[in-house]
Amino acid sequence: MKLARALLQTPRVVGVGLAASILGGLGIAGCFVDSEGLPPPTEAFYFPTGLAASPGGRVLYVANSDFDLQYNGGTVQALDLQRLRKRALALQASLAPRPAGGGVDVSAACLGVGLSTNPAPLLHPGPCAPLDLSTLDGEDEIVRGSAVIGAFASNVLLVHRPLLGDLADSDADAPQARLFVPVRGDPSVTFFDLADDRLDAPDAQRCSGDACFRLDCGATEAGGRCGRDHRIGEDPGQELLRRKLPLEPFGIAAGPDGTSVVVSHQTENTASVIVNPWEKTKRPQLAAVLTDLALGPTELAAVPRPRLISQLKEADREIDYQPAFALTYIASPQLDLIRYREASEGAPALLSQSDATAVTALTSGTDNRGIAVDGRERQACEAGCGDADYVCLAQCTAIPLQVFVAHRFPNSLLIGELSTTLIEDDAADPAVPASRWAVANETLKIRDSVPLSAYPSRVELGEVIGADGERHRRVFAVAFDTGRVFSYDPEARSIENEIITGRGPQALAFDTGYVCGDEKERCDCAPGSDGCEPYSLMYIAHFTDSYLGVVDLDMRKATGGSMIVTVGTPVPPRESQ
Repeated sequence: MKLARALLQTPRVVGVGLAASILGGLGIAGCFVDSEGLPPPTEAFYFPTGLAASPGGRVLYVANSDFDLQYNGGTVQALDLQRLRKRALALQASLAPRPAGGGVDVSAACLGVGLSTNPAPLLHPGPCAPLDLSTLDGEDEIVRGSAVIGAFASNVLLVHRPLLGDLADSDADAPQARLFVPVRGDPSVTFFDLADDRLDAPDAQRCSGDACFRLDCGATEAGGRCGRDHRIGEDPGQELLRRKLPLEPFGIAAGPDGTSVVVSHQTENTASVIVNPWEKTKRPQLAAVLTDLALGPTELAAVPRPRLISQLKEADREIDYQPAFALTYIASPQLDLIRYREASEGAPALLSQSDATAVTALTSGTDNRGIAVDGRERQACEAGCGDADYVCLAQCTAIPLQVFVAHRFPNSLLIGELSTTLIEDDAADPAVPASRWAVANETLKIRDSVPLSAYPSRVELGEVIGADGERHRRVFAVAFDTGRVFSYDPEARSIENEIITGRGPQALAFDTGYVCGDEKERCDCAPGSDGCEPYSLMYIAHFTDSYLGVVDLDMRKATGGSMIVTVGTPVPPRESQ
């Protein structure tokens, strides 16, 4: 029997009936055996906990946790994002007010996308009835791929191999993308090899058709259970090396180029690092474990690497810099920066704690949960520098990154700055600008907080379409307990909108870009040109009633800031039915 401990991030209040299910199922040590019980559904969601949208706009990945152990595992599904987008944008257009104040015919708008009007708006907000995935097939099918994993998936992470132009023959069949899923019931981090749908990928490398929805995790059949060699922590090769993944993998983030993946482990007060090589003959492997962290390490966010560091490395002037990850704690009043050092000749890979930031601005500094790091301002500056313009890149490196943290008691969104310090080399040759610096590292400070009216749990960065038709960055804080997502405008420094959701919003994913043509495919078109339209949709995984919601983030529209489509039939937890 495998131990399944309580999920520390489970909200205090869950809704009628579910609290007992959570406490009864996980508050006490329980067992999970993946060979017993009913197989999980593949055409429905079941306590979804993780979402990730592919950068090319073709696929939405969903992790389902099987939280009440009704089945013999959870699932990962690959949804056709293009088909979902087409329905959502068609409904958005149908719900536009008629000229001269003629109002909106909601019934006709829903019927236009094959749905009736919403019979239960309190359970799932929006104008229309849910989209029943089990009734869709052929060109309307939404779930295009699935695989079975262990119970209690907590998150998902999607990473891509750096674009290198034409790949060498030896790497032509190597994975171009991977999905990592922390699974607490095993415990493992299960990984999937995926196809590449990036619009800027070479034509020969970019997927098409059914290949875009491939979920390769060592299963012996389509929709089958992932193999042990794709479950880091259960991989027999790792056992031979006497490496064991700690219990309760929860938060997850990837370092530069997706070659390092760091995982937090809540009840063990540890973090682990997985090395993710992109070569065809190699697999991700557990590399190091950092112990003796503060109580309750929870969520992680990778710190974007300054472009200066990359350009110096390409010029054979590599300086002392270790990729950093920001870490929150649910039971300790602090935030940490932890760093990863790659293995080198004679030295193993290493994960270390480099800087702790006390959370002292509020009454209680404990219970920090989701975290997001925004490097957009610095990256915009770096884009204007030449590859060898080291002085320009150093000036951009001085621009601090913004950090946003979901904090409870009092309920607030913490706002911080992450600064990078460059230390010069006293022995540098003034005639060689690339030799000027010796060391670079980061420090994290909390500068401000914004009160929220409910308990925030996760934080994500996304974009809305403003009244000017342009894309604008927003910070979205999820409040599981009260069915809210707060939209924070970092420029105005205020909460712009409270989005009403169904019960138990758990995870977010964003589909933002430009579409052209009737099929609403993501296009790399010129904004403002004929047929090139901006759009932004947010997908919400509703844990409590097991469905996805689609929110329109085009604030020019009548539906902007509200849920417009329910994907999957909401099913209340068994004890509340």
